[in-house]
Amino acid sequence: MNIPVAGSSPDVSVIFVSYNTRQLTLQAIQSVFDSLADSAAFGLEVIVVDNASHDGSANAVREQFPTVKVIEAGGNVGFGRGNNLGAEAATGAALLLLNTDTVVQPGAIQAMAATFGQQAQCGVVGALLLNHDGSYQDCILNYPTAWRTFCDYFWLSRFSRWLPFLSGFFAPKPKHGFGELHAVQAVHGAALMIPRSLFRDIGGFDPAFFMYFEECDLCKRVADRGLQVVHQPEARVVHLISQSSRSHPWWFYRVVRRSRRVFARKHLTLPGRILSEVFVHVGNVLRAVLYPIAGLVRPNAANTGRNIANSYLKRDSPIAPIQ
Repeated sequence: MNIPVAGSSPDVSVIFVSYNTRQLTLQAIQSVFDSLADSAAFGLEVIVVDNASHDGSANAVREQFPTVKVIEAGGNVGFGRGNNLGAEAATGAALLLLNTDTVVQPGAIQAMAATFGQQAQCGVVGALLLNHDGSYQDCILNYPTAWRTFCDYFWLSRFSRWLPFLSGFFAPKPKHGFGELHAVQAVHGAALMIPRSLFRDIGGFDPAFFMYFEECDLCKRVADRGLQVVHQPEARVVHLISQSSRSHPWWFYRVVRRSRRVFARKHLTLPGRILSEVFVHVGNVLRAVLYPIAGLVRPNAANTGRNIANSYLKRDSPIAPIQ
């Protein structure tokens, strides 16, 4: 699918959703401008949607980057709704959705935009995500079906590099280098590009997802229209936050369960939904019991087990989404 560029409209609208990440947000915006330093002809606008941050993010962006559009959401509306607000204000032919903990590398945005012209049926392009040390970070996703959920929650996905059919939510790491341009089921929402017209036509992100799995749902709806979701390894973006579970607080596990349930309700059969739910809860019980024991050797494991247990036991939540 080609991206139409008309008149003086920018080629790409970059959208960040910010929540108490002031320094990361400023760094991410600067990386976008730096990545295009040698591409004066490339039209760009940057939009920051601030989810009622308490760290002065919105004002800091206005002061340091006067040309950036800042939208104050008025509350913590989540990732999907925040991007929807940004998309409503966007004028670019394509939308580039970026996490605030990303550092865009030179040429990445151009490579993503060019992919739509190279792949006739392309509806979504995902970037290659790298860790801060330049190593590969999981960025190609599978739909969270019952089988993928089973593989994740019963540790089978650890063997997916040698036995790809055992992969869980994340597709196996490429065996050679960073892989090739190819169609996939879904791509990570930390760096995702989609034509603005297509995003509008499919209704944007489903607001039923507060955080997590919303990009899988978006990619699935794009695929249902006969378009491809493509991984573009030439578009490189450093994703600074570790995906290790040791960085996840207790509420993370609760939000993940809720979002997984929303995806299952929309896209899985009744048996698939039931099985997924069973696999999640049984897997979590095993972790809550076994990880504290493993914590005698690895303290981080004990923290994970404790956080998983608290995700069931605690009634309060530090996240207050607007319904």
